[in-house]
Parts: sequence; C-alpha cells; structure tokens
Amino acid sequence: MVHDEKRMSFTEHLGELRTRIIRSCIALTVAVIACYAFSNQIFELLAWPLKPLSSHGVIQMEQEGDGGETEKPADETKSRDLEWTVLNPLEFILVKIRIAGYGGLVIAFPFIVWQICAFIFPGLYSNERRVVQILMAGCSSLGILGVGVAYFGVFPLVLPYLLEWIPAWVQVQLRLNETLSIIIKGLFGFAIAFQFPMAVLILVYMGLLTPQTLKKYRKMSIIGMSVVAAVLTPPDPFSMLVMLLPLVILYEFSIWLSYLVIRRKSKEAAE
Repeated sequence: MVHDEKRMSFTEHLGELRTRIIRSCIALTVAVIACYAFSNQIFELLAWPLKPLSSHGVIQMEQEGDGGETEKPADETKSRDLEWTVLNPLEFILVKIRIAGYGGLVIAFPFIVWQICAFIFPGLYSNERRVVQILMAGCSSLGILGVGVAYFGVFPLVLPYLLEWIPAWVQVQLRLNETLSIIIKGLFGFAIAFQFPMAVLILVYMGLLTPQTLKKYRKMSIIGMSVVAAVLTPPDPFSMLVMLLPLVILYEFSIWLSYLVIRRKSKEAAE
C-alpha cells in the first residue's frame, strides 16, 4: 500500500468499483455500436485470408474433343469466386451482432483493463505492480503476435488450400455464421497458444519449473506439438510446418526467458 495514499472505507471502495464498472460498460456499449455500424467492413477484413484463392486460382477440368478430361493449370483458368450464403432471414443480422459484440469487446478491452488496474493498483506494493505490469504487457504483446501470425501467415495459406481440395465441379458456398466462427475461434486459439511463454515464466518464478526441465523434455514437447499441428492442419507437411514452427520458436523463447527469470531471482536473493 502506498504510504501517502488516503485510506478509503469499505463504502468508498464500493463506490469507486461502481464508477469503474459504469465507465467500462459505457466504453463497451460505444465500441459495440461503432463496430455494428462498420460490421460489413469488419467482416471483409476477417474474410481476407480467403481472398488468396481468387488470385491463386484452382485446377479445373475441361473436356477434350474425344471425351477425355485434362487438368488445366491454375494460372490458365479463371479463379473460383466464393459465394456467401445465409439459411434464414435473421442470420445476417445475427452475424452483424456477433461481429459487433466481438469487435466491441476487443476495442474496449484495453480501457476495461485500465479501469481494473486503476482500482486494484493502489492496494499493491511497488514490486507487485511491476510484476502485474510485466505480465499484462507480455500477455498483450504475445496475444497480438499470435493473432498476427494466424491472420497474415497461417490462414491465407491453410484456408484457401482447404478449398482447393474441393473438386472444380462442386460449387463453393460459404455460410456466413459458420465461416465467421471458424475464423474467430482460430484467431482466439492462436492468441491463447502464444501465451505459453508467460505461463512458463509464472511457473519458473514460482519455482515449479526450471530451464533444465524444459531442455530435458524438449524432444517430447516437440513431438507433442507436432501431433497437435498435424491434427489441426490439412494432411500435408507444408501446412503442418506452418503451424509447428511458431510453437517451436515459442518453446525455445520460453527456455531463454526462464534463464532470465532465474538470474533475476538470484540477484534479488543476493541483495
């Protein structure tokens, strides 16, 4: 507790908490309304990873004069156009509401976190504040990095590849609601997966894990990550490596960070 801070009564704490909650709700409401107004543009951004299909093209079948079929190269064919479909009159409105809800939460989240920190930080010591700030900065940075890797690296390669497996004589129609769910869940999954280094740092700081343990079980961990990448990607080595490589890099990064944590703990103990 900061020594020069005025001590507040229980009622005053409740009043401050109420103020923080009201401000957070107002910010969330404004963000949701703004995202609903631009929901069409937001959906186009979310669906961007599917766009490379229109530039890469697909292999189509054309009839020869003798009745046989030959494969026409992708660069000589007209690219396949995607069609978005809905199954009931309310589905498009519900999709816009979902986009507004998710987008509003993402936009208002930093302000909500700031309100939470403003409420709890006065009750923390300076070293505890520093630890919380480091964790928040690390989790936020890794989450943004995970979303960026999925959005710019994995999805533009994997999603069009999955569609190219569909025969040319099958018409491709993507349902708005289901496709949106796949994209959002994928982005959220990568954001969560990239929190692995922070989880390792917490365990190392608590003394439940050591860098030697991480190095000892490195091979087993890579095998486990390979299995996960093989299950979540199409059955080809390239797609599997696209997902496996970031996970391996994060694992090695966690080992390096764990040494820094151990060194800092030793320095603090010596002081």
